[in-house]
Amino acid sequence: MRHALSWFLSLLFHAILVVTLVQSVELEPLLPEDILEVDLTEIAEPQPIIPMPQPQAIPEPDPTAELAAPEEPAIPAPLPMNKTVVLADEMPPPPEPTPAPEPEPDVVEISPNKTLEPEPELADDGKPKKIVIRKDFTVHRGHEARFGRAMMGDYFSYSTKEFSGQFRTKDNRVVSIIDARNTKYGRFLIYDSKNKTLRRLKQAFGKYVYTIGPSVYADEPVIGSVTFLAKNDRIERFILMTDDDRIAHYPRKVHVREEDVAFPSSSGTIQANLSLPPYGQGHEGVLVIHGPNCVNPGLIQGFTRALSMHDMATLYSIPRGCFDDGATSGSMEDLIADARTAFTYFAKRKEIDAHHVGIWGNGPGVPASIRIAHQTNPAFLVCVLTDSVSIKDMPNRDTLAALDMPILWLFTGRKTARWTPLIRTLETCRDSNKQPFTIIVAPLKASQDVLDAQGDNSGWVEQIADDHAALATSWIHSLKKAPSSQF
Repeated sequence: MRHALSWFLSLLFHAILVVTLVQSVELEPLLPEDILEVDLTEIAEPQPIIPMPQPQAIPEPDPTAELAAPEEPAIPAPLPMNKTVVLADEMPPPPEPTPAPEPEPDVVEISPNKTLEPEPELADDGKPKKIVIRKDFTVHRGHEARFGRAMMGDYFSYSTKEFSGQFRTKDNRVVSIIDARNTKYGRFLIYDSKNKTLRRLKQAFGKYVYTIGPSVYADEPVIGSVTFLAKNDRIERFILMTDDDRIAHYPRKVHVREEDVAFPSSSGTIQANLSLPPYGQGHEGVLVIHGPNCVNPGLIQGFTRALSMHDMATLYSIPRGCFDDGATSGSMEDLIADARTAFTYFAKRKEIDAHHVGIWGNGPGVPASIRIAHQTNPAFLVCVLTDSVSIKDMPNRDTLAALDMPILWLFTGRKTARWTPLIRTLETCRDSNKQPFTIIVAPLKASQDVLDAQGDNSGWVEQIADDHAALATSWIHSLKKAPSSQF
């Protein structure tokens, strides 16, 4: 009985174990899964295959065929040699009135009796401490003391002479900074060729930030600012913000090459300033003669830089006695003698084309320029007659009739009508003697900002403002391209 029960339990245990093992194994289903059946009602037609065309051989160029000449840029017509041109530009619209400043709120001043003076720091003996500084030691404050003199004081320091010059924007807008600090204006002047504004600058804070005043004689109310920016070792551009524009502009400086030169003469050493275009050699040049009177170099450089920006080399010599303590300017004869020596020196410079060197008579220097032209025979002559020239100082008709070089006569200023007799004489010489005279009458019709800059030396500022440099340089460049038979 026991053996039968043991066999039964053993068989039952093995049966349960077999069933458990079989249930734990996943077997493939015996019946297949349902398959999705689709009825095809429309069959897409296959697109035909288009064979690619065979590549054609590239024909060889015909060596006998002439190449088409590239189109040359249009060259503006030169100023006529047989007519008198009158420039009658319209006056610019008057500026909008500046709104009156809002009244300041009432301010109650605090009595000084209510403020306490700072207590002095006392030494051990009861007396105020003294700060002793060596004579060879420099005291620095602010950023120079915090970050080091070598970095903030010396490395990022540029001469204020670099602020003046000609600056140009991407849209060919020219902004001129004129150094007139040693003149009656007493400031840097800024002229904008787009808005025709001439105003003064005042140093605001730091060394490179200036505010723009409303005119050449006032600093307030402030209508804009100029922030000079440097690159490497020179001033490269500035940020211009004014009420005339809605956005800021970044004019880039035209770096003309300038050099103070000296050369010997029969009466001693002549000091002069040479100004060259930014690049190249073989430039056309003019010897600038402004008369025997002393003129501040900052005003003259503002004019010569405008010429060099238009690819024109210039040389102007300082009259004898100017800027010497207790000395006076030399005579007209001294001026003519020094100018002859300067003309010879200028023509021999390697940067100058010796065959295209002329004389630029400016204002009171026109009578002397005509006399020098008779003696040196320049390639051309430019005579800019302003209000500062006296009619009685001009040469007579016989002297004018003996001039055989191309001459640009530019009558400008506020009183051009007084030159009518001289213009008639020049027209007679041109029409009867066939002299190559170009006569231009350009009355000063500048903005009120330019008209306010009246004075003995305002003609230098007016020439930059009216862009006489561009007009005259265009005439000079046309002489080089024109055939000699035209003259």
